[in-house]
Amino acid sequence: MTQNKSSYDNFGNEQLQRYLCAIALSLLARRQLAITHQLVEKITQLGPPSGALPDYLAALSLQPQGRALNSLQWRTLLEQAEQIASFCWEQGVSLVTLFCDDYPPLLAEITDPPPLLYVRGSRALLAQPQLAVVGSRKSEQPTLQLVDKWCQAMAAAGVTITSGLAIGVDGAAHRGAVAVQQPTLAVMATGIDQRYPPRHRDLAEQIVIGGGALVTEFAPTEKPLAANFPRRNRIISGLSLAVWVVEAAIKSGTLITARTALEQNREVLALPGSVNNPLTRGCHQLLRDGATLVESPADIMLALGASFRPEPCVETSHTPTQTKLLAALGYDLTGVDVIAQRCSIPVAEAARLLAELELVGSVSRQVGGWQLC
Repeated sequence: MTQNKSSYDNFGNEQLQRYLCAIALSLLARRQLAITHQLVEKITQLGPPSGALPDYLAALSLQPQGRALNSLQWRTLLEQAEQIASFCWEQGVSLVTLFCDDYPPLLAEITDPPPLLYVRGSRALLAQPQLAVVGSRKSEQPTLQLVDKWCQAMAAAGVTITSGLAIGVDGAAHRGAVAVQQPTLAVMATGIDQRYPPRHRDLAEQIVIGGGALVTEFAPTEKPLAANFPRRNRIISGLSLAVWVVEAAIKSGTLITARTALEQNREVLALPGSVNNPLTRGCHQLLRDGATLVESPADIMLALGASFRPEPCVETSHTPTQTKLLAALGYDLTGVDVIAQRCSIPVAEAARLLAELELVGSVSRQVGGWQLC
């Protein structure tokens, strides 16, 4: 192997050997998906890389007999690993490997831990107590506002919010933490140099600037392939103490993540919802299967089993007329004319009051009417 000395001088030979070994194993896992928790045990037996890397990797590989790589094939993977290591050094990307002392201990316990994590931002965040927040990409604004508000409270109490940077619930969870200037961790289904979805490019930068981190097991330039998302999701749950499922259809990636969490012995927390909403049926199924029902950030704090305390909510003061209108409004969509009739006030007056309440976040306007937040 020909090493790029200008890129690797700051690594140190022993550290570089470990990085190249982990990158090669990660590339193998990406192609054949056959590396399991046995790899951790084998590394413990053999110790860190020593001697010729191709020989070490051949001894470490747990591939079936007919698919095991020989030393020449390992050399090819190591050449790719050198290029990736050089890119990471130049771009300021950290590499957290199974050979590192700060590899997340909870993640190391899962059945198929990733040999390597690429990290942009705070790698120390990986070891912090985390709550995974997962849900639908199709959630409507009231649900997203709830997620944002709850994640603000939990992040302010010291919980690291971990999610997948997707649109919908994921984005609302990250924004909640960012809003109170607390770090949040985004696990990606792409290479560390990619931004998916593109609309969350700015959010990703805010996460890093705010002391959070972007994390992925996929090599640089990797695009958001469909097969990447289930593998990303096992990392989201694997890093976390518990998984909060906000909304999930019966057939959804969110429900698969919840079931993966159960297989990883993580506690699953589910938010109940309207029986008329197809996005809550997955949560109700989880509750029937034994998930913990949560109705407030305090419920989630209690389930985490740690000394977290949500910040007290500041109650918004309302005028007597606004209070009367709120009492007449439910959590189901209600037209302004119905609200006016319930309050015995003109429709124009009801519309004005609703606009005022929307500004302070007490109600939200949707297609077809208004509802409480």
